[in-house]
Amino acid sequence: MTHQHLGDFGDFSLSVVVTSPPWYENCFLVLHKPSKSLVVVDPGGDAERILDTIEQLDGKTEAIWLTHGHPDHLGAAHRLESELKVSTHAHADEMPVIAAASDLSRSFTGQPQQGPGSLSTFEGEPSLSLGGVPVRVIHTPGHTPGGVCFDFGTFVLTGDTLFRNGVGRTDLPGGSEQQLWASINRLLGLLGEETMLYSGHGPEWGVREARRWWRMVG
Repeated sequence: MTHQHLGDFGDFSLSVVVTSPPWYENCFLVLHKPSKSLVVVDPGGDAERILDTIEQLDGKTEAIWLTHGHPDHLGAAHRLESELKVSTHAHADEMPVIAAASDLSRSFTGQPQQGPGSLSTFEGEPSLSLGGVPVRVIHTPGHTPGGVCFDFGTFVLTGDTLFRNGVGRTDLPGGSEQQLWASINRLLGLLGEETMLYSGHGPEWGVREARRWWRMVG
């Protein structure tokens, strides 16, 4: 099976491709069902499986969105750009991290990595669009300077900012524990408690549970 269908949220359908070892990274595919518009979020690897999933979902890929620029989240971006004729979108503050992704990949795996070839940046917290529906960008620096979460209303893709019962590491270049704590405080304050959170690695959870956990550890 190339992917797992995680659920339907109004007009959106959410699926995940979990990439191969060593990363086991969650590449999310969000389909706007009425328009068939699709966005790929954090294609960390396994380009063939992601392409097969897009074909199965019968979606028209509009763009690649990155929550951040570590190598385990953008490894398949260049291939997907080429095959699908789309651009990769990331926060402007993430440019140094994306530029260093190949070297970071080499230090972790011994292999360099080809980064995005068609990169478009945004600043601040713009509203992106999928199928004409606005998607809020929430800037959550800490794991990386330009880390963001994508808020689709009833669910949020949190990248490596916040995991189920865990937070992103802050010991890589550009990381800041102080910033990450502030970002998580703000993120959990912005969202309704029924909202579901889907992170870059591991299982999902809800805002209500996340707030309860964060009060104990944050």
